[in-house]
Amino acid sequence: MALFAVSQATFLLALLSLRTYQSEVLSEPLLLTPESLKVSINSTQQRLHLQWHVHGLTSHQELKMVFQIEISRIKTSNVIWAGKYSTVVKWDQVLHWSWESELPLECATHFVRVRSLADDARVPEPRLWSRWTSWEEVDVQNSLGHDPLFVFPQDKLVEEGSNVTICYVSRSPRNDISCYLEGVKIYGEQLDPNVSAFNLNNVPFIRKRGTNFFCKVNESGVIKGIVLFVTKVLEEPKDFSCETRDFKTLKCAWDPGTDTGLPKYSSQSYSLFESFSGKKKVCEQRNWCTWQLTQDSQETYNFTLLAENHVRRRSVSISFNLTHRVHPMTPFNVVLENISATNASMTWKVHSIGNHFTFLCQIELHGEGKVIQHNVSIETNGQYFLSELEPLTEYMTRVRCAAANHFWKWSEWIGQNFSTLEAGVFRP
Repeated sequence: MALFAVSQATFLLALLSLRTYQSEVLSEPLLLTPESLKVSINSTQQRLHLQWHVHGLTSHQELKMVFQIEISRIKTSNVIWAGKYSTVVKWDQVLHWSWESELPLECATHFVRVRSLADDARVPEPRLWSRWTSWEEVDVQNSLGHDPLFVFPQDKLVEEGSNVTICYVSRSPRNDISCYLEGVKIYGEQLDPNVSAFNLNNVPFIRKRGTNFFCKVNESGVIKGIVLFVTKVLEEPKDFSCETRDFKTLKCAWDPGTDTGLPKYSSQSYSLFESFSGKKKVCEQRNWCTWQLTQDSQETYNFTLLAENHVRRRSVSISFNLTHRVHPMTPFNVVLENISATNASMTWKVHSIGNHFTFLCQIELHGEGKVIQHNVSIETNGQYFLSELEPLTEYMTRVRCAAANHFWKWSEWIGQNFSTLEAGVFRP
């Protein structure tokens, strides 16, 4: 009886699970229609911003959907862009999408429409497209004002080598408007009786104050123009490296390349991100940045250096073990003592880095027109005995140190001059 009861319970549980799964699978094709389509503009970025929601989803329902979007210019039949946008849609969710126009939005009327398709495994075949929304019209020219002539875009920032489209808008049809780029007359394409567009390819950097473009109504002498701000191309940082001199601070340095700053736009900025700790720091300098270390800091670091200006981003990454990036500080307290005619004792001190840290120090002796090198390993204070010197001779000796176990960089040199004595004379 007990075995029968267990089997019956298992069967009921399986049946319940099956019914739950079947309730999640939709039995009929869904036609989920986009509704309340609204389109706004950002003239500075030359972008159309769309928002809409989907009618037909039940409370707490989520579906993977595809939206087909069409954008027309001047008239609805002139479709200039068509594409798809996929996302998971929730009940009562407002969806957002944006599109950047190569032509300033003030230059022509634009039209937008959207339709949708449920692209979810729970929706049975056939999966059908919904009907299109009505065309949503975007006409910026209605809000321009009453001036006889306008030129767009205003205060456009682009990189050197970019392609840019400029247009003029006249309040009445005219054929006596002339346009000039840096004083040279250029010719454009007439979009309608009131609008002409000019395609500038591979624009050069001319000056930091910008490139001048203006149009003139020959009959009335009305002149309208813009300044096109062309910045140098943001380069990927070069020679990115990090090191420590005391296990308290990391200093990261790099070659930033060309300064992309303009009078109206700031230079590129830099920030460091360390992936293991998840920490980020905005750098105050263009070519170096410090990073604080703690006693419980990790040994391995993975840094990404992000360069960013108003146009683009660039990044480079490095990964290293902290003990492999030690750049010792300059030794100090170099003393020459026990100088005789042929010998001298040299001592120096190093800045402590940590317990049992071993330095490799290099000593150079300059004299008699030649240079002699010696290497010695130390942990705290250094000492070296200089022998086989010539009497009554001027010498210069200097020392520098590096990490002995994982060589990275030598410290700076520090040195001192001394003279040997006459033979048979000793100076303590």
